[in-house]
Amino acid sequence: MEQAKKRKYPIGFYVCCIAYTFERFAYYGSKPLLLLFLTKSIEEGGLGIDAVTAAPIAALLVSLTYIAPIFGGYICDRWIGARFAVSAGCLIMGLGYFIGWKSTSIPMVYAMIIIISIGTAFFKGNLAAIIGRMFDDQDLLDSAFSVQYSFVNIGSFFGSMICATLYMTTFKQGQALGFRQVFFLCGVLVIIGGILFTLSYGLLQGQGIKPFKYLTDTQGNVIGEEKKEKKEKSTAPLTKQEKKGVWAIILVSFISIIFWLAYYQQDLALTLYLEDFINRDIGSFTLSPAHLTTTWNGLLCIFLSLAAAKLWAKLAKRPQGDMTMFHKITLAFVFLGLAYVMLIITEVMRGVGAPDTVKGSVWPIFIFGILLTIGEICFSPLGNSFVSKFAPKKYLSLLMGVWTFATFCASQINGQTMKVVAKLGNFTIFVTFAIVAFVCAVAMYFLSKPLNKLVEEKDNTK
Repeated sequence: MEQAKKRKYPIGFYVCCIAYTFERFAYYGSKPLLLLFLTKSIEEGGLGIDAVTAAPIAALLVSLTYIAPIFGGYICDRWIGARFAVSAGCLIMGLGYFIGWKSTSIPMVYAMIIIISIGTAFFKGNLAAIIGRMFDDQDLLDSAFSVQYSFVNIGSFFGSMICATLYMTTFKQGQALGFRQVFFLCGVLVIIGGILFTLSYGLLQGQGIKPFKYLTDTQGNVIGEEKKEKKEKSTAPLTKQEKKGVWAIILVSFISIIFWLAYYQQDLALTLYLEDFINRDIGSFTLSPAHLTTTWNGLLCIFLSLAAAKLWAKLAKRPQGDMTMFHKITLAFVFLGLAYVMLIITEVMRGVGAPDTVKGSVWPIFIFGILLTIGEICFSPLGNSFVSKFAPKKYLSLLMGVWTFATFCASQINGQTMKVVAKLGNFTIFVTFAIVAFVCAVAMYFLSKPLNKLVEEKDNTK
């Protein structure tokens, strides 16, 4: 019994989780500040760009870092080992943040975003795929990826909290805020994370040495490989059930576009709303918008991810098993809708359309964060588990990238929302997202049963 418990979460699993923590520290330390860096005046340490122009640039960081893993996954499925890719990715991301440190123009910001995205291509999906291959018991994946998500949000919490404080205090020089110094710090830390991961290769149970076209057991032993001269594995058609799994992954990824579009309002429209219309003073300390979005979200995710891991594991022991992925998506949209109801209440209390001299209370924003995070926990970490369970093994990294493609689409659309906000106002956006979320929840509730049959049906084809 004790031995089985130890195998449940191998040491290599935690090595991967720690690598995520360092990378997420850098990413979430920088991402919430990028829009402010672009829009603040030159005297305040920014580039002085108007919000409508800056929003698509800031959104590009999210969108490219979520589409890039598709290409990185394709490369690791066929040509290089994932562990080498993860190490190289950390180094490349570090170089990208260093470019941000020296950025004095829009082209340099674009260069920063592109280099970070290239590094992310090699890092993100491939590290998740390594984790997925460490487990024999597929029923443990929901729990394991929820634990992994907690490590992700340790990085998110400390990265955003520390960096959002440093740019306003320690790194501030006169009127100039310390955006560039934050980018430098993030570059150093993501490289350190890559070094630690590289030094821990021996703890990865042999996973990620070869491309993912080589099938391995949980100890890294090859149990099947692609024969180049006959291409037996590459040309073998997918079974009927494997095709269903692929379509289910594509469907869930498409649905997630709506969720992430609403979620990532935090990065752009909501960031500026908090900056201009919310009283962010608590005592003598002024919170950054990043503290109210990324830091608060990260803190909640640390604990809620662990709670969710225990809940999914407990539910999995029931005779009827755990809730299906589709039921969890339904819950995610319910909590997303409730979160936007809190923003509606905030704006009503402030006075709909009132000028920025009238400030809203910060406390409903904290409740918004709680509800949004619960929805996120019901959705985001389980996507990796869903792909690991139902993706054909030789396309594992590629389909991990497809899952993230939805976030790319959502972020690209999000980059244009500032134009809509400028025309219709924040209140209209809040109401729209609340309604859409509840409609999606109802639709998913009624579709859950047929969709679950799609992936759970036994395949009798040979």
